[in-house]
Order: sequence, then C-alpha cells, then structure tokens
Amino acid sequence: METQNTKRVDPLSVTSLYLELVVRDRDIGKATGFVVHWKQQPYLITNWHVLSGRHPETNEVQSPTGAVPDVVRIRHHSQRLGNWVVRSDPLVDKQANPRWIEHPKGSQIDVVALPLRSVEADVRLHPFDLSLADVDLIPVVAMPVSIIGFPLGLAATPAFPIWKTGHIASDPDLDYTGKPAFLIDATTRGGMSGSPVVIRRIGGSAAIVMKRTPSTRFLGIYSGRIHVDSEIGIVWRPSVITDILSQVGKTGG
Repeated sequence: METQNTKRVDPLSVTSLYLELVVRDRDIGKATGFVVHWKQQPYLITNWHVLSGRHPETNEVQSPTGAVPDVVRIRHHSQRLGNWVVRSDPLVDKQANPRWIEHPKGSQIDVVALPLRSVEADVRLHPFDLSLADVDLIPVVAMPVSIIGFPLGLAATPAFPIWKTGHIASDPDLDYTGKPAFLIDATTRGGMSGSPVVIRRIGGSAAIVMKRTPSTRFLGIYSGRIHVDSEIGIVWRPSVITDILSQVGKTGG
C-alpha cells in the first residue's frame, strides 16, 4: 500500500486507529482501536475499560480526574491515504445506556464493539481482516509478536501507529485465569489498550527480506498489563470478537 507520495505503508498500519476518550469536550485518555465490518455495519473494536473508563474487574473509575468518557474521538483515514479526519461517536444513548456491545460474559471479557455512526463520505475505513486469525502460522511460547498501537498517545508521523515488539509469555492454547486470553511479555505503555496483536513470518523465518511476502496471523486484542510493576500483558483471542458480534441480530445492535 502506498501514500500519495509513493511511500510504502504496511496494510496493517492503516487498520489501527488513534482514539481520544472525551467527557464534556475534555480529553481524559488515549487508546487504540480498529474497525471490523459485520452485516454491513462498521464496528470499532477496543477494550471495555477504554470506553467505560472503569476497571473491568473492580468497576473503579480509572481516570485521575474521576470522570468517565461520554464520547470517543477517532482519527479516521480520509479518502486520501496520509490524511486524517477526526470524527466523534457517542458512548451512551439518550437514556445514558452504553452503546457498545459487550461479550456475553460482560466486562470480565475486556473487549467491546461500538457501532460507528459518524462515518461520512470523507472517511475511508480500512477494516481489519479477521480471517488473519486462521492463517497457517502456529503461535508458540517465546515467539516474537507485534502490538500495533499508540504508546503514551504517540504516533508515527503524522498519525500512523507504532509497532512494538514483545514475545508470547504463556502457552497460547491455555486460558489465562480461565478466560479466552494468553500473556505476552512486552514493554507496553498506556494508549496501547485495544491494539491488534500479530505474529509475522517471512519465508519461514523472522528475518526481514523485503522481496518476500510476509505471512501474518492475528492473535488478538491487547488490553494492558496484568500488574503495574510487570511487563506481562494480556491478549484476548480473536474468537471474542465473533462472540460479541454474533449478538447483533439478537440484541438489535
């Protein structure tokens, strides 16, 4: 994929979107998300704690301001790659009910899908291809992974995500604390919650050979470290997205 200046951009670099969490027009946090299409409707995929502003286990407000967001501002790509437009989507309806769709198990699965409303003609969506979860690449412990997001709210110029590297830290097929998730060891920072996590191989090795086509497998959604003093973070498996969106027809979302 190339920009108007013929600069090469990885196809996955256009999928991660910069999010600002806002309450009464005041920015109280940064995060990452990506769009998927389901039944012709675009949904923003990110973490429950990102949109709710609360800890998914304790329900405590996370922002030091004591506020929770009511709007998410999304830096969408414009029709011309390399330019962006900012659009705001409400997080609650007129009855103050959350607009996002949760997992059937609720906030204990820290992933949600928000149906997007503010997608006008000047916005170009680059949906994440969920079939990448089925690519024939077997994830194993100690394998390098990439987390594609916005650490500390930082971006590659001007608003492309940063690819941070870590390693798989627990057996991917084993459920962490009985949930559909596994662990990675990576130096991550705030702002990366909601980032897609992938593994990539080129020609059967991890070496970067630009003339070869890389194989990429989608591993899941990053949702932060398991402890403030640890570099161990949690990744929710791709299946949770399907579990969430499969409710759309049932919930009327």
